[in-house]
Amino acid sequence: MIGTDQDLALQRYLAEPTIERRNELVSAYHYLCSRGARKFYRETVERSDLSQVAVIGLIKAAERYRAELGTPFEAYAWLMIVGELMHYVRDYETIVRVPRWMRSFDRSYREAHSVLWQRHAREPSACELAEEIGTTAALVDEFRRMRNGAHQSLEDAHGIGCGDALSLEDRLALELAILELQDRERLVVAAVFMHGLTQREIGQRLGVSQRHVSRILNAAMKKMALALR
Repeated sequence: MIGTDQDLALQRYLAEPTIERRNELVSAYHYLCSRGARKFYRETVERSDLSQVAVIGLIKAAERYRAELGTPFEAYAWLMIVGELMHYVRDYETIVRVPRWMRSFDRSYREAHSVLWQRHAREPSACELAEEIGTTAALVDEFRRMRNGAHQSLEDAHGIGCGDALSLEDRLALELAILELQDRERLVVAAVFMHGLTQREIGQRLGVSQRHVSRILNAAMKKMALALR
């Protein structure tokens, strides 16, 4: 039995995945975008921009969601929205004033890191980053130390983080939920929600089938949902 307007919108879209039905689904779950914009709001970021970024995450969730995962759409969409907002905050908000050259190098560093992570599905080494950027490994190592001192980290040790964009309570809850995951589950969750890879792309990088990636993601989502209750 359909219990809410959200359930109805989801079932209608899954039965007929048209743009019109997708827009209805986005409208039904738009409250998640408002919630995300509130959590990530700060004086240096426009709330309207955050809302638009959150909607992009919700649209991606609608287009990528698969009912056979057995994961509630609300939970899936929320993680996708948070991932988009994290990307936005990380890319456009400078926590403290730093030299122009460092900001420029930081952009090159992040772009190279993203390219290499998607290529190898693991943390790139200093040598790999240096080759991609066109510099030396020593400079990359030095920059990492400077970057950690000049910027408030938005990525925790597990590859997913949010700095002060989320409250301390929310951040600790998310970190504890991530600790419940196995290494490969963390990798798949990060690939989907932080790096925007499809299950097919993840499978190609890990050398497993798309179905196996779906099973890993499903198990990870269920563990995180239980931990966050």
